[in-house]
Amino acid sequence: MKLSSTFDSKMELAYKMDKYENDLNYIRIMLMLCVILYSSFSLIDIQLKIPETNLFLFIRFALVNPFFIIGILLSFHRSFFKMHQIVLVVDYLAAGFGIIAMLLIVPDNFSYYGGMFLIFGVGHFLTRIYWQYASMASYGMVLSYLILSFILSDNYRMNLIYIFFYSSFIFICVYGSYTFERYRRDKYLQTHHLKDDNVVLKKEIYDKLIEVENANRITIFSLARLSESRDHFTGDHIERVGNLCLKVSENLPAHIFEENNIDREQFLESIELASTLHDIGKVAIPEHILMKPGKLNDEEMATMKMHTTYGYDTLVKIKALYEKNNFINMGIHICKYHHEKYDGSGYPDGLSGNEIPLAARIVAVVDVYDALVSERPYKKAYSQDKALSIIKEGSGNMFDPLLVDVFLNSLK
Repeated sequence: MKLSSTFDSKMELAYKMDKYENDLNYIRIMLMLCVILYSSFSLIDIQLKIPETNLFLFIRFALVNPFFIIGILLSFHRSFFKMHQIVLVVDYLAAGFGIIAMLLIVPDNFSYYGGMFLIFGVGHFLTRIYWQYASMASYGMVLSYLILSFILSDNYRMNLIYIFFYSSFIFICVYGSYTFERYRRDKYLQTHHLKDDNVVLKKEIYDKLIEVENANRITIFSLARLSESRDHFTGDHIERVGNLCLKVSENLPAHIFEENNIDREQFLESIELASTLHDIGKVAIPEHILMKPGKLNDEEMATMKMHTTYGYDTLVKIKALYEKNNFINMGIHICKYHHEKYDGSGYPDGLSGNEIPLAARIVAVVDVYDALVSERPYKKAYSQDKALSIIKEGSGNMFDPLLVDVFLNSLK
C-alpha cells in the first residue's frame, strides 16, 4: 500500500515532525491510560478469584507497567522524537505478550481473549504507532501465540479459532489505521503546501473525509460481524436486524422523535449501523454456553445475560475517546438495554416504558422476531405467522405497543 507519491524526503521529515508535535501530549496521556487500564483489570482477576492472581499481578505491575512508565519518562527527553516509535512498539509488545502469557496460563478466561482485541486496537489507533510497525508487531504476537499455544496446549481447535479472530481483527485495524494515516497526510498537504489550490483541494479533502467515514462504518460493521461469526446458526442476523431497524425507524411518526427529544435525521443515519452492535458483548461469553443445544441452567443464563454489560463497558471506553460518534453513543444504549422489557421485567436494570431508550426498544422487537424465524442451537426456525403471533402477545409487556404496530406495518 502506498500512501502518497508527493512527499519528498524533506517534506516527509517535516510531516513527521509536525505529526510528532501534535501527538506528543496525546501519546503521554495514552501511555498513562495504559498504565491505569492495565492495572485496573487486576480487579477482574481478584473478583473472579483466579488462583493465579498473584502471578498475574506480577506480570501486570512488575513486567508490563514499567515499560509504560519508562515510555512516559522518555517522552520528556528532547531525543524522544528519534526513538518514540521504537519505544511505543516495545510498550505495545510488552502489553501484548503480557496478555498472551495470562491467556496461556488460564486459557479458559475469556477476559484475556477479549483483552487481545483491546491491545490490537491500542496499537493501531490510540498510541500513534505507525500502522506498518503496529501491523508487523501484531502479526508477530499472533504467530508467537500460535506457536506457544500449540506447545503448551492440546486444544488445537480452539487455538486455531482464536488465531482466526485475531488475524481478522488485525486486518480490520490495518485498513482503518492506514486510511487514517492517509487522511492525515492529505490534511497536512492542504494546510502547508497546497493553499493556492483551494477549489481542487476542497473536493479532494471532501472525498477523503467520505472515504474515512466509510472506513469507520466498515470497521464497526466488521467488528459486529466478527462477534456474530462465533455463532454458526445466526448467519446474516446482524444485517437483517440492521435493515429492519432502519425500516421501522423510517416508519415512526414524527411525534415519537419529538417526545424522546431525538433528531430524526441523525437517528436514521445511525440506527442501521448501531443496531448491529447489539450482541457484540457475546465475544466474551464461553462457547459452551453460547452454542449449548439445550436450555441454559440458572448459572449459565446469568453468564449469558452479562453480554449486555460486556458490550456496554467496551463501547463506553471507546466513547471516552470519540464522544461525538453517533454510532457509538447509540450503540451503548442498544448494547445495554435491548433485553429490557416494556413492563420492567427485563435485564440488566429492570427499566420500563420510555425509560428504555428508543433505539433499544426498536432493537428489542426486531431482535426477538429475527431470532424466532431463525434456526438456533436450541430450536428450529418458527414460521412467520407463529413469530408474529408471539410478537403481538408481547405487546405491552415485552415490547412497546406503539413500536409493535409500526413493526407489523413495516413487514407488509
